[in-house]
Amino acid sequence: MTNILGTNDQVLHLSTPDENRDTVIELARQARHQIDIFSQALDPVLYDNEAFERVVFDFARLHASTRVRILVQDASNALQHGHRLLRLSQNLTSSIFIRKPSQDHRDEQGAFIIADSIGYLHRVVGSQYSYNAIASFMAPQRAGQLGDYFEQAWEHANEDPQLRRLYV
Repeated sequence: MTNILGTNDQVLHLSTPDENRDTVIELARQARHQIDIFSQALDPVLYDNEAFERVVFDFARLHASTRVRILVQDASNALQHGHRLLRLSQNLTSSIFIRKPSQDHRDEQGAFIIADSIGYLHRVVGSQYSYNAIASFMAPQRAGQLGDYFEQAWEHANEDPQLRRLYV
């Protein structure tokens, strides 16, 4: 069964890095308006691969109003290893935005991606060592709850001084 954003309301229980990566890519590929990512360290298995980079690049260029917002708690490893999303954000500055959560939101241990406020993937423990996740391509209520948390965190977030040097 193919999962279609806004159509399939099946809850997916994921447990492997490949399942998580494939679902993240598919959610982003089907998004048309907004992608929000809350991550501990921009897990390279999920977000630092050619397929995800291509999908985000294509998404960001769909039209002027598409947005990718990323909250990352610790970008140091991503910076050190030349993470694809960080490089992509340099080239698409009007579509991809990266911030660091304020102190009030740094204790969040989960990680998630939301596509168009309809679909989501949520890992309760956002560590790259745990890939137990729940996802759905049609769950506006749960995606909305995660979106409300993201919105609150985004409004209080700051530019990460480590990332600022990327734009010089």
